[in-house]
Amino acid sequence: MTDIAMPGTVPDRPGLGTPQPGPDRPGFDGSETGPAGADPTTRDQAGRVIPDQTGTTGTGPAPRPAVPDQGRPADPDQGRPADPDQGRPADPDQAAGPNRPQQDGSTGAGPAGTAGTAGPVSPEQAVLGMPPPYQKTPAATPGDSAVPPSPAAPPVRSGTGTPAELFFEDLTPGRTFDLGVVRVDGDEMVAFARRFDPQWYHVDPDQAAASHHGGLIASGFYTVSLFMRAYVDHVLARAAADASPGLEELRWLAPVRAGDRLAVHLDVVGSRPSAARPGLGTVSLTGTMFRLGPDDQPDREVLRTRFRGWFTLRPT
Repeated sequence: MTDIAMPGTVPDRPGLGTPQPGPDRPGFDGSETGPAGADPTTRDQAGRVIPDQTGTTGTGPAPRPAVPDQGRPADPDQGRPADPDQGRPADPDQAAGPNRPQQDGSTGAGPAGTAGTAGPVSPEQAVLGMPPPYQKTPAATPGDSAVPPSPAAPPVRSGTGTPAELFFEDLTPGRTFDLGVVRVDGDEMVAFARRFDPQWYHVDPDQAAASHHGGLIASGFYTVSLFMRAYVDHVLARAAADASPGLEELRWLAPVRAGDRLAVHLDVVGSRPSAARPGLGTVSLTGTMFRLGPDDQPDREVLRTRFRGWFTLRPT
């Protein structure tokens, strides 16, 4: 029986009944063949691809001639993701020039000898390996002083710690202070004597009544303590008092008894700047206490003291 070859087939070849690519048929890879429609691949009688002299399969365009770079080690940067900042316009703030303004309005490092401090490094500068910009130290204005101002002086305090209102210059000779009237408390008078001056005519009422005193009398130091309290309340609480170098006179002129009312006065008799204590002045003072009669008039002087005190000069 004679085989009849159909168009597009070859008898007695297995697998060759498949239509061959032509002008209107897709190639083996699904692409269209060349313009002539011929398969550029060299095949044997079984349809296998025969490599050409270059070692390729013969498909595609002709191989390129070898280039000098072939065979070099692979570039380690090949295949890296593209730098998102490549191709950007140059940032004018990335490089600090001598007179380039910074963000704070100052220039960069400036001319030689200009003081400056390194500014922060941006991420772009870190990637590009650029040095940090320099921020110029602001120059002192003509009104500035290189020496920092000294702290304000603390206020001058009075003898009790409140702001002083009387100073050495206010205590002029001839000035008199009325220190008020104090009443002698019997219980306090005896308690003071029992604690500091326990003599019988100060603490034992029976013996004191049978003596020429006719009853208890106050310790002289209790009486001067009453003067001191009046002096603090009416003068030292207002004056810039420092201390006292001491007494020059202390006299008890008449006995003081429980219930007496004593009028207290202070007189300034002298003043001069202190030679031993700069910033202070020495004031000479006389204190007196008078017992008042039923008509509130002075009946008898009971205490006289003369002493000195230091007072601060008025600040200038």
